[in-house]
Amino acid sequence: MMRRLLLVLVALGMVSVWGLTPGLADAGITGGSFSDVPRSHPAYSAVQNLLSRGILVPTTSGQFMGDQPLLRYDAAVWLDRAIKNIEAKISASTDLTPRISTLENQVRSLSSDVSKLSSDLSTLSARVNALQQSVGQGGEVAQKAQLGVVLGLTGVILGLAALAWLIFF
Repeated sequence: MMRRLLLVLVALGMVSVWGLTPGLADAGITGGSFSDVPRSHPAYSAVQNLLSRGILVPTTSGQFMGDQPLLRYDAAVWLDRAIKNIEAKISASTDLTPRISTLENQVRSLSSDVSKLSSDLSTLSARVNALQQSVGQGGEVAQKAQLGVVLGLTGVILGLAALAWLIFF
């Protein structure tokens, strides 16, 4: 029991030292922080931004060493990382291959739809022509039907008149 308690206390001590010591937990890892750049420093946010983008990398001791002179070699490495970072973002945003493929598929689909609509339009045009011819012939049929109805009604009226004449006279 005592041994467990001692192990827990040692583990808690290690975690607190590890977590509270800047640069120890994230030494050499981009996205962490530098142990020698205080939050109150005017360049802190710029240094953190460059660190998070992978342009600056902490030393193995987790330091930035901002008070040391900048060597041209270091400047070349930082600029190279910055340019590669920018190029990667540009190429990722300008890769048009998926967009072109999607547009090609849409054009093929539209072409198929236009062909189908053209075929449907031809069929519809043929039906309209057939209906026009039918209506032209149907006009004569309608006139004959109207004449038949008029003659039929005239006959009924004359028949009723004749019946009325016989009944009342």
